[in-house]
Amino acid sequence: MVDSMFASDERSDLSALWDELVAGRCKVEGWEHAPDSWSVLVTRRPGALQGFPPSLRPRDVEILEHALLCGVRKLVAVDVGLSCSSIAVIMQASFQFMGVSCVPSRIPGILVAAAHARRHPDTEPRSGLRLAQPPLRQTLRVGRPDAVLAAWLAPAELAVMRLLVEGLSYAEIARARQTSIRTVANQVATGFRRLSVSGRAELLCLLARWGLDEPAPPARRPPASTPAAERRAVSRQVRRVEDSPSATHYPIPAT
Repeated sequence: MVDSMFASDERSDLSALWDELVAGRCKVEGWEHAPDSWSVLVTRRPGALQGFPPSLRPRDVEILEHALLCGVRKLVAVDVGLSCSSIAVIMQASFQFMGVSCVPSRIPGILVAAAHARRHPDTEPRSGLRLAQPPLRQTLRVGRPDAVLAAWLAPAELAVMRLLVEGLSYAEIARARQTSIRTVANQVATGFRRLSVSGRAELLCLLARWGLDEPAPPARRPPASTPAAERRAVSRQVRRVEDSPSATHYPIPAT
């Protein structure tokens, strides 16, 4: 088994971060995706920002948390009786309230993890963030839960999925990888199938759960990560069996 990525104090910090952001007591100044960690810089809000309410409405918090915990916006829309576009508008307005200036499809994974930590039964509650005085700012850092994707994905798929987790578009990933957008799309689609997720939002939900719980390793390695010599040996063995005069061939059942 692979240990959960977030330590108990990290869980508590993430949970407290979510409460502070939702209540409007602090805002996000920036975030970073390092090779082995996610981090977010937050500062204490001196007061209500012009044009924003003092805190998020309870209904918006409910919808936002539902979307981040579920990862499938269509399901959230059905549950709350709104359109997908209305859910997107509520999410983007909530993120702007928190200081996060990005579209919902690029939300940093550490905020998704914060929402999950807030609702996780094993998270020890904390009254608030331990912000330094002054300047009332703090960087929260947790280990990247996508580090364990190597057990599920081939190397090229892993590299592409990690960049997708960081919020890059297919075009940006293609430039970074010096490949085509079609290749990136194919690798992302294959990675989604291996992980049984439908998109980036659901992938972030999966990673947040892995950060809080112990992910079970797959039963076998992905075919693309099997050493080439081993693949060739298996192929030769299969051909010998198929070409053998005594080989028994079974018809494929109709579906």
